[in-house]
Amino acid sequence: MSNSLKVIICFALLCMAAVGPLEAKKYHVKQKPVYMIGVCMSLVDSAIYMTDMHLVDNVTIENKTHFLKDRQLYSLQLKQYVESHFKGGPFIPAVYSGVKRKPMERRYLSLHKRYVQGKELRLFLIDQSQFRFKPEEYIEDTVMPESSSDKDKQKDKQKEKKKGKKER
Repeated sequence: MSNSLKVIICFALLCMAAVGPLEAKKYHVKQKPVYMIGVCMSLVDSAIYMTDMHLVDNVTIENKTHFLKDRQLYSLQLKQYVESHFKGGPFIPAVYSGVKRKPMERRYLSLHKRYVQGKELRLFLIDQSQFRFKPEEYIEDTVMPESSSDKDKQKDKQKEKKKGKKER
């Protein structure tokens, strides 16, 4: 092979190697202010506790989907607050979040309407002065690369499944 062809091949390989990390960054996370609403329901009582909609700064969300990262930590914040300030047994928390204000206002109004109309339910509103969500520090998950022996085991299992299907 000529030297110019080797250089072109090396350059092409380097370009392909550089594109991989760029594609991965497309789905990374970013810090952004997010509107949040919290609802906590009691399993023992017919009480529902609902927070005001408020803006939380520096919340980690996915770039593409605007999906809230570490949702369970925000649910836990609400659950701990309600358990420490209200009676009623085990609570089920739910957190609603959104980047845009208008859709979150509509969601807040629809939730409020749903719980006010339910005559068997008692709705307790939690003011911003009583409770506010605090931004959680996000630690990116690192995926361990599979070893070649794990990949070989998976391939063997797939081959065995295919053989089993063919024999039937």
